[in-house]
Amino acid sequence: MPQTAPAAYSTDLGTAGIDPPLPHPVLSEPAFERLHRMRRRFSWSLTAAMLAVYFGFILTLAFRPDLLAVPLTPGQPMSIGIPVGFGMFAFTFALVAIYVHRSNTVYDKMIADIRKGLQP
Repeated sequence: MPQTAPAAYSTDLGTAGIDPPLPHPVLSEPAFERLHRMRRRFSWSLTAAMLAVYFGFILTLAFRPDLLAVPLTPGQPMSIGIPVGFGMFAFTFALVAIYVHRSNTVYDKMIADIRKGLQP
């Protein structure tokens, strides 16, 4: 059975009678813009901190592995690199906890205030 070619369609919304959606009025509020800037700055700060710790660990492994090979206690097989690696996990969880705390206390309050300001 022969296959048929797909039907041609128009991507021009103007000819279909559909207007593009209008932006939500909250997007132009100064309070919303301030919230957006604060969240973005805070998120990027946490991201930079995580990347610095992660790449610091990786670069230490690559260029100075002797620093992480120091034994914790003389005569024992565990080196200082193992607690440092676990410390990276703890640091990651701490950053997540900091973000969640700030989101639940600061940002949620700001969002509620913005919503109250928009109600008639």
